[in-house]
Order: sequence, then C-alpha cells, then structure tokens
Amino acid sequence: MKFLKRNIGRIVPTALASVILFAWFARPPFSWTFGLLMLVGTFGALVTDARYAARRIFSLIPVLLIVSFVVFSLMSSLPGDPALTILGAGATAESIAELNQELGFDQPFFNRYGNWMGDVIVGDLGTSRILREDVADGISRSITPTLQLMAYSLILAVLIAVPAGMYSGYRNGTRQDRVISYTMLGFLAIPNFVLALVLVLFLAVGGITIFGIDIGFRWLPAARYVPIGAGWSDHLRHMLLPSFSLAMGQAAVFMRLLRSDMIGTLRLPFIDLARSKGLKTSEILFRHALRPSSFTLITVMGLSVGALIGGALITEYVFTLPGVGSYIFTGIFKRDFVAVQGAVLVISTLFVVVLTFSDLVYLALDPRLKHQSKAA
Repeated sequence: MKFLKRNIGRIVPTALASVILFAWFARPPFSWTFGLLMLVGTFGALVTDARYAARRIFSLIPVLLIVSFVVFSLMSSLPGDPALTILGAGATAESIAELNQELGFDQPFFNRYGNWMGDVIVGDLGTSRILREDVADGISRSITPTLQLMAYSLILAVLIAVPAGMYSGYRNGTRQDRVISYTMLGFLAIPNFVLALVLVLFLAVGGITIFGIDIGFRWLPAARYVPIGAGWSDHLRHMLLPSFSLAMGQAAVFMRLLRSDMIGTLRLPFIDLARSKGLKTSEILFRHALRPSSFTLITVMGLSVGALIGGALITEYVFTLPGVGSYIFTGIFKRDFVAVQGAVLVISTLFVVVLTFSDLVYLALDPRLKHQSKAA
C-alpha cells in the first residue's frame, strides 16, 4: 500500500494510457472504455485520499438530483400540448385528454417528476411516441458517435496544445512565441461551426477558384459517419474534419494555460538545478517541467467537457453524424419532449460525472492536495 501511495502519480497516467491503447486495439464498446477510465481515476483518488474521493463521489447524488429537476422543469415549461403534438392537428379533445391521462400529463408537477425519476433510476427514460422507440435505446445508439467525437477532439486538442504551449513558454517573448500565440488566438475567436464549414469547403469539396486558380482539395469526406467496425482507417477519415473543427478552440485555451504555467515553472529553483547538471533542454521540459505545469490544464480539461458537448451537438448537425446532437435536433423539430428531455438529462449527467472524474485524476496526480485538504 505504501508503494501505491508513493508512486500513484506515475501509476495513474500509465494505467490511463494503457486503457486507451487497449481500447484502440481491442475495440471494446465505448461505454466500457469510459467506465475503465472512470475506475482508474477513482482508484487513484481513493488510494491518495479515500475520504476526499468518497466525499466527491457521494456529492454527485444531490447534484444529479438538482440537474434532473432543472431539466424536467425546463421541459415542462415549454409551450404547447405534447398530446396534441403526438396526435396531430386533427385530434379531438377527447383523444387529447385520453392521451394526456395515459402519459400522466394531467397529474400535478411533482407527481409527474417523481414518477419520471423513479423510471430514470431503473434506466427507463420513457417512450417516444413520435420516434416510436424507447428513449434509452435511441440515446444508447446515438451516444457512441458523440463520445467518439468528443474523445477525438480532446486528444487532438492536447496533441496540438502541449507541444505548442511548452515551446511557446520556453521561447517566451520571442517571435516564435508571438506567432504561436496569435495563431491560437485566431482559432479561439472562430466559432467551431464556422471553422467546420471552412474545412469542408477547402479540404472536402474542392475549395474556391480565384483568377482561374483552384484553392482547395478533396482529401477528406465532407459528411457521413462510418462505425469503427467498418474499418479504423475509414472511420478516422470521416471523423477527422469534425474532430479538428471542434478541437482547435479547446487547443487554444489549453495552449494558453500551459504556456503561462510553463513560464512560471521554468523560473523555479529545481529547473535551475536541472540545468546546472547539464541536462538537455528536451529532458528538462518533458521530464521536469511538464508535470507540475499540467495540473491547471487537467482541471480545465474536465471543465471543457461542457464546451465539447455544446460544440459536438452543432458539429454533428453540420457533418450529419448520427449522435446525440442529431437526436436532440430531431426531437426539437418534431416537438418530441420525451426524447429531448431524456437526451438533455444524459448529456448533463455526463458533464457532471466527467467533471468529478477530472477532480479525482487531479488528486491522484498531485498528492499535495491531500495535505492541503487535511490542513483545511
């Protein structure tokens, strides 16, 4: 146990990387990969500080109850009669009243909320009369493309932001630093759906013609979702444009945070000591400076899930991906309150759970928080 506590900062990143590599080659269901990542982060936090980790996990219960109440209240406050929407404009008053009674819409608000929560706890999100399927089945089918898009976008954002932030922090104040900073600031200012349309124009449909010169390529597909089972290469080709359009805004945020922390870390005495020992610059940056500079980045990565979810909903619509965003848009256009309510609850719960997971990973990577919590 002492060995685990002493080396938990190395064990947790190694285990997380192993899970990702296992998922890459073994191709398990995406929910399994997500569950394994959650399990590793929770285990690391429990080893580091079991009391803090347990408190954070149990604090999810009231938060999720509040989220469910807000979601149900918002859906219930929407104008219109759901029964009339289901039956159509030609429905009689008797058929509308009968369907309202069958669906429970004629009951008081808290009775409907209690009945709905009782079904949600056992995994029943209701039945969509318009889409003619269980909402849980529809979300289960559409959640995989959304999680894949978010995961690929987050991976791309980190792969772009970490080397750019490290190099920019190391070259602080130089021309290279300004070029990287202004470039990333430009990507931060561009909405992801605008970037998505630009990428489609110049990398998928051939671009534009100026003075007889074609500016653009047809390298990547513009739309359509290809599951992993149909082939990894084809799957990644179809996911690259939507992932890149969603990743660049987050990469800009990550790069700026890492750059600021890297500048501060490189001024600390232990970095001067590493330099005095004659270590290479790359070894100093990656082995000694990156980890203490990445704690803020890890926290913000958890907070960025909300932005990724919101961006993914729009990006899916642009690239016609059959994810939760498309499911919600379909429900909104068809005024399917049951489907929209269940989907919004799922993505809200996903945000809260991932945010808590980032706190647990942060604790596992930085055991100093254990001593800070005890002091408090």
